[in-house]
Amino acid sequence: MPDLSDLTTEFKNFSTRALGKIDTFEEAQKEFSSRLLAMEQKRVSRNDDNTGGDDVGQKIVASEQFKNFVSSNGRRSGPISVGSFHKSDLLNATGQNQPLVPSQRRPGVVAPGMQQLTIRDLLPNYPTQSNMIEYAREDSHTDGAAVQSAEGVAKGESALHFELLYSPVRTVATWLPASKQILDDAQGLASYINTRLRYFLALKEENEILNGSGAGVELDGLVTNADAFHTSAVNVATDTLIDVLGLALSQCAESKFSPDGIVLNPKDWSRIQRIKTTSTNEYIFSNPHLGAGNVLWGVTVVPSWSMAESQFLVGAFQQGAAVWDRQSATFEVSREHSDFFTRNMVALLVESRLTVTVYRGDAFVYGGFPFGS
Repeated sequence: MPDLSDLTTEFKNFSTRALGKIDTFEEAQKEFSSRLLAMEQKRVSRNDDNTGGDDVGQKIVASEQFKNFVSSNGRRSGPISVGSFHKSDLLNATGQNQPLVPSQRRPGVVAPGMQQLTIRDLLPNYPTQSNMIEYAREDSHTDGAAVQSAEGVAKGESALHFELLYSPVRTVATWLPASKQILDDAQGLASYINTRLRYFLALKEENEILNGSGAGVELDGLVTNADAFHTSAVNVATDTLIDVLGLALSQCAESKFSPDGIVLNPKDWSRIQRIKTTSTNEYIFSNPHLGAGNVLWGVTVVPSWSMAESQFLVGAFQQGAAVWDRQSATFEVSREHSDFFTRNMVALLVESRLTVTVYRGDAFVYGGFPFGS
């Protein structure tokens, strides 16, 4: 029969080991619960996470009952209010603040589509330190070149007549009022506004370079100075839009300038690309499966929404005109407008100074579709 004292000693040792295991398990459980709480709290506090605070998980983790349960290693948390769990509420939940689908905020601001600006790229761009561009243009000439009939006989005399032209630099600008607090609190908003205002400015510049009337303070644009398309050359019965542009390029070449660009509204360019043969119903311009570059009659086509629909401009852009920049686009912030200082408002201003010079109007031809009208 085993000694009773040995059994008592062995039981005490077993109890000690068991209690140690239980303590270790409880410490591990407590550590695990603490880590889980920390992870949940960190997830809730992240800037790009669910900021609404209305989903079920966040409500449970943020409740005092759950925090007390974790910190005291209790067996029950007690009731935690998370709102309605009625079946219809869960199945039919839509819109904002759904109990099972937390909101997700997209970083940044969703901007509208922006037109690609291309007219400037067709022209040479030069800096200037003056507020006025002055240039001399040949207005007329007499070509008296001839073969000398005999020695001692006067040679043919030619004549050139020039006119002095001026193109004043104009200021293009726009501004936007904003709350100082909003700019301080919303990171990146000032940069977004800067980008959008610069786009507004560049869009106005493009329209002035292309369509400016030259009246008042407007720029004297390309369309205003271009020669009108000679519609008499068009065969209305057979000519397509492609033929019309080919004739316009020929007219431009008569000025002895080599045309290097065609400006079209994107809708008209799409119409040209979709022209088909009447016999086989195949696309004339290109295979739509392969695509083709923006080139017609060997000349670059520039689709631009600044060009009116059913109108076109062809020209020798590199030789016939130029853009002059007195001041590139600048962005400024000021509180010196009106009572903005006392109202915690700021004025966001972007502006530029430029002009365009059209050296030769006959280097450009302007007309309309369908038959050059």
